[in-house]
Amino acid sequence: MADEQPQKGGSKLKMIIIIAVVVVLLLVAGIGATLFFTGAFSKKGGTGANAAHAVETKHPPIYFSIQPAMVVNFQNPTQARYLQVAIDVMARDPKVIEEVKTNMPAIRNRLIILLSAQHYDEISTPDGKQKLRKEVLDSINAVLKESGASGKIEQVYFTNFVMQ
Repeated sequence: MADEQPQKGGSKLKMIIIIAVVVVLLLVAGIGATLFFTGAFSKKGGTGANAAHAVETKHPPIYFSIQPAMVVNFQNPTQARYLQVAIDVMARDPKVIEEVKTNMPAIRNRLIILLSAQHYDEISTPDGKQKLRKEVLDSINAVLKESGASGKIEQVYFTNFVMQ
């Protein structure tokens, strides 16, 4: 009987050691799989979260003011109305800003035509101003595309907007 008790205690100890080893192996396998799928072992920059982070990295914005401010008379059947708009553009590539500067006469021409075709009642609302801002952005990018520029303007801002 004395021989039976140590064997039972020894088998319990062996079982605890085996369970502990299995748990440690599962933890190591889980950590290894996580590192593999997140690209931690990759030398090229990785996949998964690391690649998504690399794609989201953007260059800082570069702003350019279209000077002088645009002044046009616009559509109003009852009286003469004037619109003065100061426009800033934003891109992240300095080459795009250079293309804007190079094509400034064509851009100003297109913007004068666009702004003078507006109606007072439409652009006096916030929604009308947002719609006009989108049209100005599209017009500038159309000129850049026609000139063969590789990039485009990302945003247009009205830094001064006066209607009279």
